[in-house]
Amino acid sequence: MSEEQFSSHAQSYQEDGVVILKQALDAQTMGMIEAAYAWSHTHLTAALQDFASDPKEQFIADTGYSVQESAYLTLLRESVVPDIAGALFGGESDVWYLGEQIFYKEGERGTRRTPWHQDSSYSNYFGPSMAALWIPLDPIPRECSFEVVRGSHRGIRYNGSRFKPGDDTAPLYSVSNLPRLPDIEGNRDDWDIVGDALSPGDLMVFHMGSLHGGGLTLPGMRRRSLTLRFIGDDVVWVERSDTPHPNSSVARRAQARASGKSVYHAGASTGEEAAALLGEFLWRSNKFLRVRPWTD
Repeated sequence: MSEEQFSSHAQSYQEDGVVILKQALDAQTMGMIEAAYAWSHTHLTAALQDFASDPKEQFIADTGYSVQESAYLTLLRESVVPDIAGALFGGESDVWYLGEQIFYKEGERGTRRTPWHQDSSYSNYFGPSMAALWIPLDPIPRECSFEVVRGSHRGIRYNGSRFKPGDDTAPLYSVSNLPRLPDIEGNRDDWDIVGDALSPGDLMVFHMGSLHGGGLTLPGMRRRSLTLRFIGDDVVWVERSDTPHPNSSVARRAQARASGKSVYHAGASTGEEAAALLGEFLWRSNKFLRVRPWTD
């Protein structure tokens, strides 16, 4: 697909908070993505989260900011990936890289769903130009695929999920003004859910304020995905003062940082001070690499 074709999706992306792009990534780009994923999967960090609910299940997620690694530098500099984000932002904004996340799901009896949640509930920045590019590395049938609630980035901001086995809506913040997540999975017909069967070369792009989740995997099925996150010039620091539940990924990362471990987080996490004054543009903090135009 050309940059002009990506731009044709800008309005629907801004309205819906999600777009599915079929075969937008060619074989060369997928090779770069495979290399980046492989590097991350063999260099897991202190931010690693194990969400398995069964001893025979593998379900991990790891978050990083690997702009010093050649696999990521090559992908960001030489591929169309950052151009997709820029086109969906409307083509006028510069683009900054916010970091990557890998998921790996596989199990003899299959694996649990990735609970419905909003990424914006876990961080203290927000704005119109936010894009997470969810890229599958394996074929995924519709019933196991990634899903987004259309338009939810323009609606209610919910308490985060702490990914508790058996209760996907268990709140991230014990005390918060944010309402508890609704049971989307138990009431699917009440929500405008977007998803599709996906193959390598396809991707879904979603606004980080959108409600989203991932399907279960079938017995013996492997599902690998790489998410690359980008922002534009209108994203600002916002207030997030809620205290996370002690048995949550956010709290565990804070504990790891307190013990001296190096743990990536995009700017500041909930309950921490922002890296700049509230309302300031995120890009001015100089914490992130500008990738379009490329920073020499």
